[in-house]
Amino acid sequence: MRRILFVFATLLVACGRGPVDRGAVVSEGVARLTFEVRANGTDLIPVTVLFPADSEGRPSSRNNPAVLYIQGGAVSPSRYEWQGVELAKRGFVVAYPRHQLDLAFFAIDNAQAARRALLNGEAGSALEGLVDASRVAVAGHSLGGVVAMKLALQGGFQAAVVQASFQDTADNAKVPGLTIPTLYLAGQGDCQAKEAQVREGWATVPSPSALVVLEQVTHYQFTNSQAEDEKKGCAVALDLAVAHERVIQATAAFLSAALASPPSVGESALRAVPSSVVEVR
Repeated sequence: MRRILFVFATLLVACGRGPVDRGAVVSEGVARLTFEVRANGTDLIPVTVLFPADSEGRPSSRNNPAVLYIQGGAVSPSRYEWQGVELAKRGFVVAYPRHQLDLAFFAIDNAQAARRALLNGEAGSALEGLVDASRVAVAGHSLGGVVAMKLALQGGFQAAVVQASFQDTADNAKVPGLTIPTLYLAGQGDCQAKEAQVREGWATVPSPSALVVLEQVTHYQFTNSQAEDEKKGCAVALDLAVAHERVIQATAAFLSAALASPPSVGESALRAVPSSVVEVR
């Protein structure tokens, strides 16, 4: 039944048949809705949103903090929806704009189009008033982290989360001018975005910012599967469920503090994340 409701809601939005006031319940207290936005003048971009919801899939709250999440290179956004579900349980709205070939680097405007759509939800729809425009963050994993930093530097966001990644060196001159709270989240067992590389990127980010290194967490444990780590010969020593708990605890702790008033990086909450090394400035 939930699958049918999701497809029905998606078709209504895509076909312009009027506002859709609910999504499909995917977990207790969380619903999913997919809609389309126009980017680059002509492109129709699907955006999937996970949000706090009642038992019928209607929003259970309005004016929520929100996160635009950018997937890693050639990785489907759906593989990060586990993060969206967990954040929605904590009161966040999480949106995943799609990108051709799942390569966000070549379509940065997709996320900005999704942000504008969230802040201007159609009257009568589930999106109406769903997001607080003053509390919107951008986040991304791997190549998506590179794009997340580019978006943060463009403006319009109040916080940034870079997971297992670092900024494009072409942006290094701009990064010192960043004024929003920023979190760099690294996996100590990551064989691709190695801790030293993430540290090097974070070293250029001004205050307020935090670096959190999660012991044993690998690159693809930020997604819903560590299969790629194993195929590439990267040793996996930590259970995926445990890795997920630590990733979401750090991410949620930072976002709660960064999107509060006054904003901060949430140092004390970050230091409560098990088996992690935390540096703050």
